[in-house]
Amino acid sequence: MIKINLCPIDELESQYWYVPDLAMALAIALVSFFGVQYYLGTIQDQIDQTNVQVQSLTENTNKLKPDLERFKNLSKNIDELNQKLTALKAITVSKIAKYEPVIVLEHFQNLKPEGVWLTSLKIGVTQADGFEMKGQALDNLLTAEFITAVRSTESQELDQGDIRTAVYFDQLVLKGTEVVKGAPPNFPELANYPEFTLKGRYQERQSAAAPEGSDAEETGAVPVSAVRGRRNAARL
Repeated sequence: MIKINLCPIDELESQYWYVPDLAMALAIALVSFFGVQYYLGTIQDQIDQTNVQVQSLTENTNKLKPDLERFKNLSKNIDELNQKLTALKAITVSKIAKYEPVIVLEHFQNLKPEGVWLTSLKIGVTQADGFEMKGQALDNLLTAEFITAVRSTESQELDQGDIRTAVYFDQLVLKGTEVVKGAPPNFPELANYPEFTLKGRYQERQSAAAPEGSDAEETGAVPVSAVRGRRNAARL
């Protein structure tokens, strides 16, 4: 058998030819190791800072919990106070306000002279204290007497013994009168009588004194009591 050595001559002369490559490999390994360690160190620092921030936020949140509980209690107290205020408003609201529509109807019924009748009446139109009525009369003089009686409630003095005197009418507007040509069904006798439309507001009197400048003697308005007295005498 013939053996042939193919190694370079310089390697045959040096038995430690692998030392430079090994040293380079070790150097590369060391640089990589320290580089990875440095990178891991920076990441660990970031993790530590994040943990510190989380801990700080947790502590601040725990410190705010009593304030949050107090805020919840304040919200409950506010709700309870609002409920009490609502109950107080319901108790202290004017008794007259509850019966104003009934008083208004009674006013119209008492002030309406003989020969005047209403065909429609709306209360609370456009605004809460507004009214609009339509009616007919035997003649326009009766319509004028009815409107004068309604207007006279504004100058009437408050009588503590009569709750009806606490409600009066103002801002009256007569939209005009016209003769109805046709009669309503089943009421042929109502034809050819003037029809009127009256709008206004009803108010609650706030004091016992009559509104300044609206006294019945100064304005010539007829007191409601006088109108009622004349109507009762006429009936008798």
